[in-house]
Amino acid sequence: MIELGGSGAEPLEDEDPRRIGPVPLIGRLGAGGMGRVYLGVHEGRYAAVKQLLPSVVAEDKDFLRRFGHELDNLARLPEDATAPLLAGDRTARPPWFATAYVPGLTLREALEAHQGPLPTAALWLLLREAASGLAAVHALDMVHRDIKPSNVMLTLDGLTLIDFGVARAAEQSQLTRTGMVVGTPAYMSPEQASGARRSTGAVDVFALGSVLAYAASGRPPFGDESGHGVLYRIVHEEPDLDAVRALDPELAEVVAACLDKDYEGRPTAAELVELAERHGPFTPPLWPEAVTAQLTERAAFAERTPAVPPPPEEPEAPGSSEPVPTPPAPEKRGRRTRLVPVVVPVVVVTTGATLAFTLLPYTFDGERAGPNPSAPVTASADAPSESAGGSAKPSPSASASSSKDAKKPEASGSPESPAAAGAEGAGADDGGTKGDGGDDSAPDTDKGTGSGSGSGSGSGSGTVTEPPSTGGFTLRNAESGQCLTASGGAGYGNVSGGDCAAGAAVWSLSGTSSGAYRIVHRTSGNCLSAYGSMHSATCGADTSQEWRLGSGGTVILTNNGRCLDHARPSGMIMTRACDGSAGQSWSRG
Repeated sequence: MIELGGSGAEPLEDEDPRRIGPVPLIGRLGAGGMGRVYLGVHEGRYAAVKQLLPSVVAEDKDFLRRFGHELDNLARLPEDATAPLLAGDRTARPPWFATAYVPGLTLREALEAHQGPLPTAALWLLLREAASGLAAVHALDMVHRDIKPSNVMLTLDGLTLIDFGVARAAEQSQLTRTGMVVGTPAYMSPEQASGARRSTGAVDVFALGSVLAYAASGRPPFGDESGHGVLYRIVHEEPDLDAVRALDPELAEVVAACLDKDYEGRPTAAELVELAERHGPFTPPLWPEAVTAQLTERAAFAERTPAVPPPPEEPEAPGSSEPVPTPPAPEKRGRRTRLVPVVVPVVVVTTGATLAFTLLPYTFDGERAGPNPSAPVTASADAPSESAGGSAKPSPSASASSSKDAKKPEASGSPESPAAAGAEGAGADDGGTKGDGGDDSAPDTDKGTGSGSGSGSGSGSGTVTEPPSTGGFTLRNAESGQCLTASGGAGYGNVSGGDCAAGAAVWSLSGTSSGAYRIVHRTSGNCLSAYGSMHSATCGADTSQEWRLGSGGTVILTNNGRCLDHARPSGMIMTRACDGSAGQSWSRG
């Protein structure tokens, strides 16, 4: 038995795995309706290992997409913004990832340890540390979108933000699917609650104001229920800041500015850092005595050399030298968040912690049709593609999902190593949470939908003829007139519509053994990927990088038959059911 004292972890239960991937497990840090977080040992250090429940993988495709998107987010974040990634496997069933173990307490746990709200000095420190982390996230044009007490971890050195499961790149943050937004009701901004506009860093600043009010009073400023009442108050009423004003009038003014219903009136995260710095210096011990005592125990645990548990023994059958596999423990189904429609002036919500909810009226912006005014993208499904570096023939020995089946253009200069998947530590502490499934660009593995058999010429069943010429090409959208572009370095990048004359708009094709193609960005060497949100990623890093070129200029994701679409009016690049619309027609230039 490994000593867990001071770690914050509970002993493993009978149904818990003893190893996830290469990581041996020694305890359980948290559990919810969608996943569990374990304490493990990875390469001589403690790790927090987050794994989805098998029932979620089988039944909740939205949450699976959210999990994949969380990996993408964490691959982009600097280590000073959250716990660094150690390992992960998004293709495992169930998928998992591991981050460095954070020897800390959530803000909720800290208030319980202190037996009440934090003192003034600790509140200014909380503001500085949390705003500093958000400033780093916002500098990458990303938005956390779910700042709340359980996602703020206090440490001896300061503070760490966790759980980027519903984070989103700012230019892709308007909706998860058409009419869907996400967050935790008591800490949502008015624009999140009403769906009035896409998410920016201002939603995180609003949530931080609510978190500060909670830390100063023990309750969020608009109430802590998860129903329609709190959302109504966020949109229409003023926050209750009496306890904050009684404690520190100046801090109350800062919190009120963060809670401005007009997002343009809120300070930025960087401005909040400057405001908080004026109340320093902040010297150890940073937190109240009772909080510091528990943090010291966890830090001492983290400093000990981890003891790696031995692999489980396999019993042998009587009279046989062959080992008999240990039967798997019965699967314990996770509690699913139940969808409860509640009519309010602008939204229908679900109960629970982190929510996805539907706006009223629910409309789709993809119902557009019309003739295809542009020449189709054509390529031969049998002939090898060509790139700037020469012929790229499919390897007969590679599988369709292997990273070896893509031959990158020699001119791209992209690395061969897979992209870091990204991970988060203790994000499953809020029970059954219903999170962001990513936007509609994520692949839907339900084969019965999105087959591209709708009206028009977007079925992808037409004859394809000629591969793009040597030297690269652009993909111009017939509806927007913009070209598919990618930004970011090797490993990860955002995709969008942009200037066709820019170098970021140049792509080439690389054939696979299945007869499909990877669409390779010439500058970064990344492949167009629809795993999680639409983005570019290291070729072979995931299973949603194979495309076929269909009739009518369609570009079709092979694993679900959905078409590449420059969606209107959002302007997002995503995959949708093929409908023959101009937004799904791409011409080669």
